[in-house]
Amino acid sequence: MRKRIVPWLMVLPVLALFLAMTIYPFGFMIWASFRDYDLSKSAETHFIGLSNYFQIFRDSTAIESMKFTAKLLSIAVPVELVLGVLIAFLIRGVKGEKIIRSSLLIPMMIPPAVSGVAWKMLYNFAFGPVNWFLSLFGVPKISWLGDPFYAQLGIIIIDVWQWTPFIFLMIYAGLQSIPQDLIDAARVDGADWGRVFLHVEFPLLRPLILVALVLRIIDCLKTFDIVFMTTWGGPGSATHTYSFYIYKVGISFGWNIGYASALSVLLLIVAIVLVNVVFRLVRMRQQLGFGGEE
Repeated sequence: MRKRIVPWLMVLPVLALFLAMTIYPFGFMIWASFRDYDLSKSAETHFIGLSNYFQIFRDSTAIESMKFTAKLLSIAVPVELVLGVLIAFLIRGVKGEKIIRSSLLIPMMIPPAVSGVAWKMLYNFAFGPVNWFLSLFGVPKISWLGDPFYAQLGIIIIDVWQWTPFIFLMIYAGLQSIPQDLIDAARVDGADWGRVFLHVEFPLLRPLILVALVLRIIDCLKTFDIVFMTTWGGPGSATHTYSFYIYKVGISFGWNIGYASALSVLLLIVAIVLVNVVFRLVRMRQQLGFGGEE
């Protein structure tokens, strides 16, 4: 009997911590999303059904935050994926590979809050290095953080700069694990570097690329730090990401816990749907014969 109890006693503290830090907050979020729970009005709550969820689609700022998050997802993530794969292949075997590899990882190692402050200074209209560099080519000064279009472009550039090294690191590690015998055999058969990449290396890297894509999709949906430190969602609501808007509604200005919880639940649903869509598309390609064997 004691032998059965001891293992449970050993894992009980970890299990209690897991329940307290994850399961309980998640359950509380679901519960609050169906209630009128606004701390700026009263600490009392009452059940209102799906009203918080319906309000999301009547909220113009929430819609704008969805649009910008979708833009970030559809532009930044593909660019990061292409650049990460390209850089991983280009630096392989070059002179000074170790130094280049270490240098490329620096943006990823800088905390997002710190990089946000640094880029805010780089984008400064009057004395920022970005405008100074562009002026060398005759480009007039750009209000990077004051114009809606350029503010969005600036956030996308920061995201690409910071997270391309993550894709690069995963693909580079995958390249190192590919057996050299397979590459040598393909070259003996007359395949050039392009055919080696398409028919040997890329099929072996496909699962790793898929994992990198899924991780970046999830992380992109949670983009918060760089917006918080650079534009604060401005000008207007141009650079409100969905996660940043949840913060403003629930913590910064609104204290509307019920509405913020509904926004969070919707974000979770969107993340789950997007990840499943990616996996289904990959599975469909395999069934149609485009994916090859894993």
